[in-house]
Amino acid sequence: MAEPIVYFADREADSEYNMLDKIEHVFKRLGLEKAIKKDYRVQVKTHFGNWGNTNYLRPAYVRKVVDLVREAGGHPFVTETCGLGYGAGGTYGGRTTAPEYLAMAALNGFTPASVGAPILMADGYWGTDTHRVAIDGEFVQHVDIAAAVLDSDIIIMLTHAKGHGLSGLGGSIKNLGIGLVGKSGKAEMHFMKNISVDAETCKGPECSACLSVCPVRCITMKKVAVIDTDACIHCGHCRGVCASEVKARAISIGWRPAPEQAVRFVENALGVVDSVGRERFYYLNLAIDISDKCDCWNVGAPLLVHDVGIFGSQDPVAIDQATMDAVSAATPNPASLASDCKEGEDKFAVAHGHKDQDSGEHLHFAEDQLSHAEKIGLGSRKYRLVTLRKPKAKK
Repeated sequence: MAEPIVYFADREADSEYNMLDKIEHVFKRLGLEKAIKKDYRVQVKTHFGNWGNTNYLRPAYVRKVVDLVREAGGHPFVTETCGLGYGAGGTYGGRTTAPEYLAMAALNGFTPASVGAPILMADGYWGTDTHRVAIDGEFVQHVDIAAAVLDSDIIIMLTHAKGHGLSGLGGSIKNLGIGLVGKSGKAEMHFMKNISVDAETCKGPECSACLSVCPVRCITMKKVAVIDTDACIHCGHCRGVCASEVKARAISIGWRPAPEQAVRFVENALGVVDSVGRERFYYLNLAIDISDKCDCWNVGAPLLVHDVGIFGSQDPVAIDQATMDAVSAATPNPASLASDCKEGEDKFAVAHGHKDQDSGEHLHFAEDQLSHAEKIGLGSRKYRLVTLRKPKAKK
């Protein structure tokens, strides 16, 4: 089988061939102009960044892709999905419900006017508008896919490639396996199913703050809060409001071990792409403003390397592997957490600082992610890189 192609446009730009021109170049080489038929519904899945984070993808990139989709005859719409927890990141940083997240997105410059298309949460108001599909995964047996995926003729994954503390790399695979699943799918990645209420610290009926933030209304109030664990989707809303607003900290839920989270969302990603057909998905990784932190953090962390460029592929594993290879080969920022990295070293692993308890060696979550993705057939780690050059001026 031929190695998948990954198109690449580097960060060097000029006034006649800037970064928006380059994203157009990659878009066209991927064949999206021909793939998008008249009146196709085209979802542009991106991430709006948390309030306080200044490294997120600029709305101008989204606008450029939207304009290209419309020029090709498609009907574009821009999406994200609701986050876990409750109001994480402060008053404007909440990503729990659709109105919360959209209000925060507007603060970061994402509005229908700025991106030139409707913006919606692909998994609805609470993040529970999903379609469940069964998969034969090593860790995951079903995936709750954001409903908007099912009604899209083409899905363009417009991803900010950067680090992620629990998966090493936050690239296209993460954008699929976390970004296009509902709350229950996200919770399946992050949390153990061991939610509990401490009767000694629960404030009981006089509080009841947890009741109204439960998306599936599985909490009843007696002398203390009682959670129906069979109905619970383990989203963490109740725990978040109990800890941050009520200050009671009566509800607890355990996090899964970090290495396990990366391979679980890889299996989520497999369920997402196979739900409607892999041929509908196109991937763009923008390896710019590359820090060790995900855009869901409410801080813009110092950058690990200089901007690398734009990658494009129809294989999510190949594009993420190419991105990792390029970041590993890049010269580290001397003022960053990766300052002592040698050429070819995993800068994300060094910056995140997770180490094996016995050997003291850095844990490479990106390697775990990519190797498992290839193992389960999500894509290929081997690829053919095609570097795009500035088109010659027409005479």
